[in-house]
Amino acid sequence: MAIEISNLQYIYMEGSPFEKEALKNVTLTIGDGEFVGIIGHTGSGKSTLIQHLNGLLMPTSGSIRINGEDITQKGADLKALRQKVGLVFQYPEHQLFEETVYKDIAYGPKNMGLSQEEIDERVREAMNYVGLSEKYLNRSPFELSGGQKRRVAIAGVLAMRPDVLILDEPAAGLDPAGREEILTQIRALYLSRKMTVIFVSHSMEDVARVAGRIIVMNQGSVALDGTPAQVFSQADSLRSMGLDVPQITQLIALLRRRGVAIDSGIYTIERAKATLLMLLGTKQENEEGKSC
Repeated sequence: MAIEISNLQYIYMEGSPFEKEALKNVTLTIGDGEFVGIIGHTGSGKSTLIQHLNGLLMPTSGSIRINGEDITQKGADLKALRQKVGLVFQYPEHQLFEETVYKDIAYGPKNMGLSQEEIDERVREAMNYVGLSEKYLNRSPFELSGGQKRRVAIAGVLAMRPDVLILDEPAAGLDPAGREEILTQIRALYLSRKMTVIFVSHSMEDVARVAGRIIVMNQGSVALDGTPAQVFSQADSLRSMGLDVPQITQLIALLRRRGVAIDSGIYTIERAKATLLMLLGTKQENEEGKSC
């Protein structure tokens, strides 16, 4: 599902003494099946932007087209839109309220008027997508770990079978194990569903691991837009916006300054590990060749 944003402007509390322009002429196109990371410091406009994509906020000016339909026009079917564009808020476990995991995930499909058979199918499908065993179906969601609660909340959105999934800081507040768990499941979900995913985070490391494209927001505008390698190569620009490159990218830059012949476009631990092991193996082979 393609998203076209044209000259989007949003002003909070317009006409009041507290008026603030949160979005300034934002123009973006997100293609069907893209995994896009949106980063920026607090107040950069990233959360305001995503709340426009399923009609929670309406722009002061500009337009948003989803699959060619302008959702900002008067009379737009926002209920249908929210079934196509699923938004998982930051700390979504705070929105869990049912007595069992099953009932929480089934809440959306039930409100869609689906049959019990269809609801049951969707609940189990969504649990499978987020890597939750069916043994949790009748457990209270409040008995689960932080990472498991987060997955239940995501499953509740997935059970409505959206074409676009928007995740606002999905790993926020989790311990390292929970963070690893949720990022792994989000990436696996994207690969299995081939849906459009928009991932909002302040963590460079998290975005580098999962996104194929990164959009950097700054003071309500798009400051940078490109592949992770393209964005993270602009370290000075990122630092001027109060951001930084992933720590592994900083390490690679340090190694290059010390004469190690290593690709500057490395920004994940996995790729760095593979590259360094390959370099060490090549060095060892060369040394063994010289000693023969």
